[in-house]
Amino acid sequence: MLSRLLTLLPLSFLYALCGGLVWLLRVAGWRRRLVMDGLSLCLPGSDEAELRRRAREFYAWFGRLVAEFVYEARMPTAEFEERLRFEDDGVVREALAQGRRVLLVAGHHCNWEWLHLECSRRFGEQAVAPYKPISREGPDRWVLGMRRRFGAIMVPANEIGPYLVARRRQVRLIAMLADQSPSAGSEKQVWLPFLGRETAFFQGPGWIGERLGFEPVFVAMRPEGRGRYVARFVPLTTPGERLDAVEILRRYAGALEEQIRRYPASYFWAYNRWKRPRQPHE
Repeated sequence: MLSRLLTLLPLSFLYALCGGLVWLLRVAGWRRRLVMDGLSLCLPGSDEAELRRRAREFYAWFGRLVAEFVYEARMPTAEFEERLRFEDDGVVREALAQGRRVLLVAGHHCNWEWLHLECSRRFGEQAVAPYKPISREGPDRWVLGMRRRFGAIMVPANEIGPYLVARRRQVRLIAMLADQSPSAGSEKQVWLPFLGRETAFFQGPGWIGERLGFEPVFVAMRPEGRGRYVARFVPLTTPGERLDAVEILRRYAGALEEQIRRYPASYFWAYNRWKRPRQPHE
């Protein structure tokens, strides 16, 4: 009920409300060490004052992000068009028009929820997106309802492989975030350099590209003022090029790292991306 009431508020009010709440979290030290450690990896050579300034920018962005997540439930499509601009999306439209299959991969950078909604609406093709269910039923139902707003098919991440194999002739557009951290016991992971550290990635995006023939396209987001973003679509392969799963993930990690270093305050540093070091048997 509270979440539904909040969606009725104007975005300017939500910015003030969520910004104030996140400011309190920052003062209380919420995730401070994670944020500072992440920024130090992203900005090697920066002194303490510079890292603290970037951290303040991160918390300010995070407050705006929460407000935008709430507001999106009722945001008109015309406002989506105004606030999220696509660049070079012709590469996706051309591939789909020619009967090819496309895998859109992005990260937890800028506003990934708005990106998901617009990718499921603007290309005229029903998008399939894996997701990690939330443990509490109420919030899970609310988030799923928002993500399905423009017709996306949401599939639990641990079921995405069998789902795609069973429907490999029907699914033509997949949209996913590929920078989550696999669990320690997962056998479906690859270790790659990312922001100066060995980092585990799920194999899924690479497997989808190599085994199922989806063309991987990285979506590079950047901020363009408060509540405004640009999404640029960058193919990770050249025409006719076929890559193995690890190389697809390597190019994805490199493209994401480049974008994060350009706009470091807009990455979700509060998530513990490096939960554990690589073990000798991995």
